[in-house]
Amino acid sequence: MRVLPSFLLSLFAAAAFANDLAEPCPPRYSYCGYSGPAQWPNLPIEKNECGATMQSPIDVTTQTRRAGDAIRVAYKPSDATIRNTGHDIMVTPTEEDAGEIRIGVKEYKLSYLHFHFPGEHRVPGVEAVAEMHIVHQLKGGSELAVIGVMLTRGLKPYPALAPVFANLPTKACSGATHRVDFAGLLPENVSGYYTYVGSLTTPPCAQGVTWYVLGTAREIPAADVAKLAALGENARPLQKNPKPLEVTYILPK
Repeated sequence: MRVLPSFLLSLFAAAAFANDLAEPCPPRYSYCGYSGPAQWPNLPIEKNECGATMQSPIDVTTQTRRAGDAIRVAYKPSDATIRNTGHDIMVTPTEEDAGEIRIGVKEYKLSYLHFHFPGEHRVPGVEAVAEMHIVHQLKGGSELAVIGVMLTRGLKPYPALAPVFANLPTKACSGATHRVDFAGLLPENVSGYYTYVGSLTTPPCAQGVTWYVLGTAREIPAADVAKLAALGENARPLQKNPKPLEVTYILPK
């Protein structure tokens, strides 16, 4: 994501390879050049799985369809930090309980959301200009579940994201706290989604992540798309895993 000038990104990339000291911001990787996606498997970061065999994003086109559980959404409004991490815009609730999702018997707590421009997953019939990832952690465990929401350019506002785009920090490693109505992000019952087990799409690309990529895109105004575009591209290319990951399209009961 070109939120920093290219020469600065090169300096940070070189520093990342020169030593193994962790710095939360600016990032220790980029989306182009010396520390771009092709080099992520070589980054000297702890538990780096970027070169492993179950990597995301992928093309979720699939022939497997079955009935299954709807995603039950119970988010709550919360104060949240809207932060430019140097590689994405991350929105993190500051309150202890910003809600959860329930899929079958599993309950996952809302952790944060962030954006990728352009979209990362390839969803049949959807021409996404961006993608929102809503990240959750299993209650009482470490398992992650990510809802992928494809975003298209349109006229309709996305009210829950209005305070995010109204306060989008353009400077890397900056941000502020604002009220976000997470309750309006998604309908209470989400139907029609692709699910598979893959990885996070940013280093260290941790595997074992369960993805729920929605089959229906959401619109954001063209002005908001332009704001993401102005920050630069931050999409990991589609991954060619040694064995294609098994994807199922769920039609809730």
